[in-house]
Amino acid sequence: MADLSRRDFLKVVGFAGSTAALGCSSQSAQQLIPYIFPPEDIIPGEASWYATTCRECPAGCGLLAKNREGRVIKLEGNPLHPVNQGRLCARGQAALQGLYDPDRVKEPLLKNAQGRFETIPWQQAEALLVQKIQQHKLSGKGKRALFLSGLETGTLKDLIQLWLGECGASRYVPYEAFAHEPLRAASQTVFGVNGIPAFRIDRADFLLSFGADFLETWLSPVEYSRQFAAFHAPQDIGKNLFIHVGPRLSLTAANADHWLCVPPGTEYLVALGMLRIILDENLCKTLQPEHKRVLAVSVHDVSIESVLEKTGINQETLRTLAKKFCAAQRPLALAGSIIGNPTETAVAANLLCSLIPGTHKTIDLAHLSAISETAPASHMKELSEQMQRKEVALLFINTANPVFTLPPAWEFPANMAAVPFVVSFSSARDETSERADLILPTNTPLESWGDYSPRTSVIGFMQPVMGAVFNTRHLGDILLSTGRKLFGAEKFPWNNFYALLRETSKRGAGAGAAQNSWNESMEKGGVWESRDVAPALLPLKYSGFSFPVLKASASLPDSFEFITYPTIQFFDGRGANRPWLQELPDPITQITWGGWVEIHPDTAQKLNIEKGDMLAIKSSAGITEAPAYLFRGIPANTLAMPIGQGHTACGRFANTGTGNPLQLLSPKPDVASGGLIWGMSGITIHKQGKKLEIANTDGSLSQHGRGLARSTPWENVTRARATGSKPHLRLPLPEGYDPAIDFYAPHKHSDYRWCMAVDLDRCIGCGACTVACSAENNVATVGKEQVLKGRVMSWLRIERYFEDTAPAVRFLPMLCQHCDSAPCESVCPVFAPHHSAEGINNQIYNRCIGTRYCSQNCPYKVRRFNWFTFTRPEPLNWQLNPDVTVRQKGVMEKCSFCIQRIKQAKLEAADKGRMVKDGEVIPACVQTCPTDALIFGSLLDPESRISKLIKDPRAYQVLEDLNTKPAVIYLKKVVTTLKV
Repeated sequence: MADLSRRDFLKVVGFAGSTAALGCSSQSAQQLIPYIFPPEDIIPGEASWYATTCRECPAGCGLLAKNREGRVIKLEGNPLHPVNQGRLCARGQAALQGLYDPDRVKEPLLKNAQGRFETIPWQQAEALLVQKIQQHKLSGKGKRALFLSGLETGTLKDLIQLWLGECGASRYVPYEAFAHEPLRAASQTVFGVNGIPAFRIDRADFLLSFGADFLETWLSPVEYSRQFAAFHAPQDIGKNLFIHVGPRLSLTAANADHWLCVPPGTEYLVALGMLRIILDENLCKTLQPEHKRVLAVSVHDVSIESVLEKTGINQETLRTLAKKFCAAQRPLALAGSIIGNPTETAVAANLLCSLIPGTHKTIDLAHLSAISETAPASHMKELSEQMQRKEVALLFINTANPVFTLPPAWEFPANMAAVPFVVSFSSARDETSERADLILPTNTPLESWGDYSPRTSVIGFMQPVMGAVFNTRHLGDILLSTGRKLFGAEKFPWNNFYALLRETSKRGAGAGAAQNSWNESMEKGGVWESRDVAPALLPLKYSGFSFPVLKASASLPDSFEFITYPTIQFFDGRGANRPWLQELPDPITQITWGGWVEIHPDTAQKLNIEKGDMLAIKSSAGITEAPAYLFRGIPANTLAMPIGQGHTACGRFANTGTGNPLQLLSPKPDVASGGLIWGMSGITIHKQGKKLEIANTDGSLSQHGRGLARSTPWENVTRARATGSKPHLRLPLPEGYDPAIDFYAPHKHSDYRWCMAVDLDRCIGCGACTVACSAENNVATVGKEQVLKGRVMSWLRIERYFEDTAPAVRFLPMLCQHCDSAPCESVCPVFAPHHSAEGINNQIYNRCIGTRYCSQNCPYKVRRFNWFTFTRPEPLNWQLNPDVTVRQKGVMEKCSFCIQRIKQAKLEAADKGRMVKDGEVIPACVQTCPTDALIFGSLLDPESRISKLIKDPRAYQVLEDLNTKPAVIYLKKVVTTLKV
């Protein structure tokens, strides 16, 4: 010991203390932050990238995780992955806050006799689990064990089933709140395929959606957003037409060329009416006699008059839809499953898809979605009843929250109490895990090895992109450890789940795995087949379907229709404890930090209801409450409420003081599919006599004629291109200056003049760019109280405006315009706003003294002032990007075009002795955008994409008359209409 130097002694003590604190797992050395003995692949100051798979929803997008000094600071989309091709949604970006959630379960918890959780060591927790399994197996109750899990595929699913089988139980129930049962039932009914197909929106030339919000949460939203952008892009012959049919102006409806507002549950009638017109007028000439006979039987009881009466649309519009559908070569009809009468709508949509032979190119029945494997909601009802009858002795729950997502009439929480022993493997203290007897917290997907297959022939690999943040374990390791103790090493010979995964991959996990080594597959992010093969023709194996007989409406007086819908932020509620998502404004209502109930302004006026009035909303099954939000995007007799808020557990950020709309759901599952019935009638509301302020960020619903978010008809675009018309721009270059109107001399830019283009025709308003910007640039979340005071810190916001003459929406991404004649630069007494040699409006934080003159002088209102030193609870601060300064109280901040990424690209180019090439600088917002609506580059490069886009006749600058010469160039949205 005497020979041990002081430095070596401190290393040994530090390592031993950290290991004791973090557990003696194989990853302990990788958990040290900062590193005492850095792994070989960690180079201080340089990022390491790891490919993995996103599990924020069943879509299974590919991820690239950026690791700096042992902690992940940013997630990007994997450009090689076939699902998302390098893009990511807001929830995918916010997955980091699930990893660093300060309210995660940090170690095993056991409920004591007083009903409170106490921490116990892992050894004791696993011993207790083994003891309970042995007791129930020896007493003959082993077959009464049940494993309820969120959707898993591949190796982990196989291990769960193996472990259950050895326990004497075979009941494994994969559960997702949105199982899309109607889509599966309709595919079986019409095509004879028991599963949910993949869709190719980009191959369609006419798109018709019956309540399918594919730009938000439907099946695979990032993939379908990208495909939609390709489908909807202006072409030489015009734009492909997209029509949305539904009762609410959702984000998807807002991006439609025409939104047909119909009462809830009548979407299928529009499809049947179209079929009736097609048959009666023989619009589809290629229809075979047998096919025509089958369709005629389905619509025999449907009259056009009744369809028009129920839906409220006119006959010419219905006929135009039918003609447009039959005139297209590859029309595609999609159906939502979180709507009223969802199975009827899905069957009717599939019958439409069966009409035109070319539609087979848009529906992929060979690559079924993994969601097809989930249990229908009716099975969950049966499970709850079995627990009530004490037919379940052991209940294991993994990454599922049925207490929050199931109808209250099923009494799932109370029936859980009837189970002798409940084990939760959740890492979140949600409503379900709070009712468990034992919580064995598992690693998040970003800390785990695994494989996940979102659809046939696509296998995404998962790897721990950093060491475990807390004292948690992989579910597979828990099952293997307890399996060896219960049944011996012969049945469970693998030391850990990683060894099992490697063995599985060697046996072949799908086509193409044989020729790919393990390292190559992990670097790539998975194994998949190309889908660029000729698709098979759609089979018509229609087994018949009984559409409901149309009856006269029997709504009760003073009652409402009710619809609930998943939001782009929270999906089924699992993301509610992510402050990035809570502070992301809803794309349509622009509301943050809490739920609401939408009511039409005319209805609200009759009932003397104002914005923020707390309403008690009651159905025959339950009651909830929410503040009123006056919204013209729904029918006058309809209420709408988003899913995801209303948690009673799940963490500090999830408790927003508003109700859960799922408490109103009917206890009767859909007979045709076994899914939940998401819409209902006979809803009543009562004012509670109190208000809850709604923190929405929109300053106005209208543009007030200022021409901020502009649009233009397709005819104007073609005319301008034919005549060679150029846009009127005041370029942020010397040639953009005119001595007659400019006071200041032009700037001289060396090497680069960075500029961004925003294509409003491709922007769908999803907000992924906003969250990506916050993650990359250490933008603070401020909470509801500060949002109400207008102190939001987001550098990039999506403005939403409603058109004055039509139910249409215009989205406008607004960020610092990096003006060449920036009003902020001339008024700062300490020159904190600074115009760089490359045209960037830099903000020098160390100079800023907080006068806020720059913000007052900015016409775009994109500068943010730190009223406080905003902090992040441990370990949320681990996510901070070390390349970006964390701002303090009294400092102004705003978009920097991700200056740190620009500098990195310039350094890498300098090492190679050249200039930065076009496309090598990709700001965070540009990188994540699912629709490629944002383009970045240098105006001094005549061959750059941005230099070509500013010559587009659609190009314009916001508030160009102010002569600020913005370096953000917008391209007008191209509008086309359904001509009746």
